[in-house]
Amino acid sequence: MEQSGNMRCFRWFNRLRTRHHRSRHAILWAIAITCLFGVYYLNQNGIQAQTEYSPDNRVLLNVAPNEGVDRAPKAINMPPNPLEEDVDDLDLRPDLAPATLHYIWCGKRAFEYKHYLAIKSANRAAKPDKIFFYYENLPEVDDEGYYLWFNQTLQEIDHLLPRQLNASCPRRGAERYLLVLEILEQHGGIYVPEDALWVDFPVHLRINPLVTGVTARNPTEFLDGIIVAKRAGFKKPTNTEELLVVLSLGKHEHGGIKPCVPIETYANDATGDFICVTVTSSLFPRDIWEDNSKFGMLARVVAYGVTNIAVKHNLRNPIPRIAHYICLETCEIKFITYLSMLSSVYVAGLHKVYLHGVREPSGKWWQNIKDDSRFMFVYREYPETFHDKSGMTKHLANGIMKLAILLKYGGVYQDPNVLWTKKIDDHYFGYDVVVSPDWHLHGSWPDSVNHGAVMSKRNSEYLMRFRSTLQKHKLSPFWYVDHFIAYRIIEKHPDLVNFDRHFQVKCLNHNCHPTWQPHYRSGLLQNKPGASFNWQNDTMSIHWTDTFPELDIDMIKYTSGTIVDVSRNILATAGIDIQGL
Repeated sequence: MEQSGNMRCFRWFNRLRTRHHRSRHAILWAIAITCLFGVYYLNQNGIQAQTEYSPDNRVLLNVAPNEGVDRAPKAINMPPNPLEEDVDDLDLRPDLAPATLHYIWCGKRAFEYKHYLAIKSANRAAKPDKIFFYYENLPEVDDEGYYLWFNQTLQEIDHLLPRQLNASCPRRGAERYLLVLEILEQHGGIYVPEDALWVDFPVHLRINPLVTGVTARNPTEFLDGIIVAKRAGFKKPTNTEELLVVLSLGKHEHGGIKPCVPIETYANDATGDFICVTVTSSLFPRDIWEDNSKFGMLARVVAYGVTNIAVKHNLRNPIPRIAHYICLETCEIKFITYLSMLSSVYVAGLHKVYLHGVREPSGKWWQNIKDDSRFMFVYREYPETFHDKSGMTKHLANGIMKLAILLKYGGVYQDPNVLWTKKIDDHYFGYDVVVSPDWHLHGSWPDSVNHGAVMSKRNSEYLMRFRSTLQKHKLSPFWYVDHFIAYRIIEKHPDLVNFDRHFQVKCLNHNCHPTWQPHYRSGLLQNKPGASFNWQNDTMSIHWTDTFPELDIDMIKYTSGTIVDVSRNILATAGIDIQGL
């Protein structure tokens, strides 16, 4: 009986423990499931919040669903995700028109910047295997050597192949398109309008036998456009009537494209249907650097591969606040050079002035400042680097020495007749190089460079390129290389230089030429007076060249004028009494 009672007690405790375990397990499962639901809920909220604030989300950008489409040309879309299908793979089909571009150059004339952009944009959009450049006469080069854009195109596009035509080469009218279609019927490929920038080129246009964007206004007048054709994909027209039929077939039956449109039409386009933009007037690189229009953006992408040009700027490695002057031959310091050195320190705010020369400076005005530790002479050898000594001119020697000094030390170079009119803003010291345009008119050159005052960091890319250019053109006159060939470096690499029109005003024989004013350019012999300006606010320096009479202390004391006012300001800022000089 006692054993039986013990067994019953054991069974009761065992059942009690089992129920306790089951309850505990149930509670643990309930807690686990609750936690899972909580994590899932928080995760969903996080994902939703992340989606709302993704950089690609139009809610964050405050852009309506269809509004962002027209903010940039199709040619300026962001590159595709590398994990997605490459759009270039779309032309891996056997039934497409050849990936060959045909560009037809007619007449005796210069190959302009717009023609360079036309071929470059077509090459960028279509990615062809070859570009045939058909010509009756190769592009001409002007006497002043500006129009070298055809040479530049050949250098950049190695699959551009010149081919001389055996037939006549009309620039416009039905005869031109009869020639175009003859070439396309024989070879297949894509016709490139002469002076149009391509916005886009969908690969599917190469599927049909003939697709044309050329539109006939009447039998003699046509709107130019892109034409895509397969080899022997249509019957070659032999007269104007057949031409109109073929163009109509390529536009309507096979789903044609619109002709190229003027820049003004492209600017107002909200549909994105136009794939090429015609440039009717002359165009230069400087015209697109700061053009905020759709065309300006497109042209910068074609020319430089960027939507906006940002000039290099970094204040963590600033231009040294030191001035450099060069004296050759006698090194006798004139009054205007004395004023220039004073203005470097007291007006421009530079810390030290170095006078580089082949012999010790002399003269009354050097005696006035030589004991000031901020003004120091540095001996340098006369340059003989690039040329034979017999061919070394004073201007060339000065230019070579200038480059060597700035590349080695950095700082601010100025000619001895440069007078600073106000303090150089701290922001300027962050640029790699600062120069200003010059006013000399020379043939078709749209602008030129003034190296009379140069701010530069050590080993700046612009000056290194300029030094290489000087070596390459060592047989050319130095003035031509210094003013004009150097400008070509800026045209190709506008991000290297702050090309500042308010950095300096040059004056020759009392005629000043502010380069921010319209019509500022003039022939050197003409030296037409420029527009008036405020020397205290409009410019940072004045480059004063006066053959007769030279600026002297008596002119400052007893006459008046812009240069007199500038000189008096320098002396007053330096705390020097004019009457005591």
